[in-house]
Amino acid sequence: MALAATTLSATAAIPATALSLSPGAAACADSHSDAANARVRQGSKKLEPQGFTGTGEEYVNLADSATLAAGSITIPTYFHVVLPAAEAGNSTRAEDRLTRLVTNQVAVLNEAYAGRTGKKSSAVTPFSFDLVEIDFAFNDAWYGVVPGKVETEMKAATRVGGNETLNVWTANIGQDLLGWATFPKNTDSTDDGVVILDESMPGGKAGIYAEGDTLPHEVGHWLALFHTFQGGCNGPGDQVADTPAEAGPQFNCPVGADTCASPGVDPIHNYMDYTQDSCMYQFTGGQVARMSDAWTQYRAS
Repeated sequence: MALAATTLSATAAIPATALSLSPGAAACADSHSDAANARVRQGSKKLEPQGFTGTGEEYVNLADSATLAAGSITIPTYFHVVLPAAEAGNSTRAEDRLTRLVTNQVAVLNEAYAGRTGKKSSAVTPFSFDLVEIDFAFNDAWYGVVPGKVETEMKAATRVGGNETLNVWTANIGQDLLGWATFPKNTDSTDDGVVILDESMPGGKAGIYAEGDTLPHEVGHWLALFHTFQGGCNGPGDQVADTPAEAGPQFNCPVGADTCASPGVDPIHNYMDYTQDSCMYQFTGGQVARMSDAWTQYRAS
């Protein structure tokens, strides 16, 4: 893909530059945020609880709306790229590299939600993502952000748009997290959005997690999807009938794993599990219906 002509501007609250993209230029390709709506690396000591730790039953009992048509919703998307303070004033190379990673990431996100993964079949969702702007902030505290007070400060200073706008922050995040996200709410919140490890974007240095599939996972949470291993082998799990139950998160790519007695092998290829990026390529029809319901109930402008 080719980027549109760019313009540089300043963000008043922080030392930053912004890379603005014309509309369509990137078309090719609960309350407080909580690490329970996250993705972690294999071997992390921060394995989240299987029970959802959000604010209530509204995320379980979504209104059953008509599923939106494939590709019918274009979500304006803003990336807020955080770099160390030492990079300020001499950051052209770093900014150029991260701009490439971001544009590659948006391409992967669009492919995932359009069901065009180049592997096996995935359901097509209603959503595509239009990269509107990339801004850069130079802040050491934000660069190592984890869920909590600093995250709140970072988001309040940089977030744009309303419930229908996707804000993504990239940084060298801590606690072995690859990313985390807020679930949708009816009221607008400065906390709303997704945070991901910068090196998890396509072309990054996160090894088996550097093909860009952390963001599709986290955007799934942003659209009210639970993990496929939600609730283990018992009960309604992730509230989606066509994702087989699994006892807990799977890592690497354990083909044929079957950890629950209920029908179906573990959904290791689903974006909402914890397997490595090369193993992930699928949303189900039931997940598409749930995301569509969540958009209609919480995010439609």
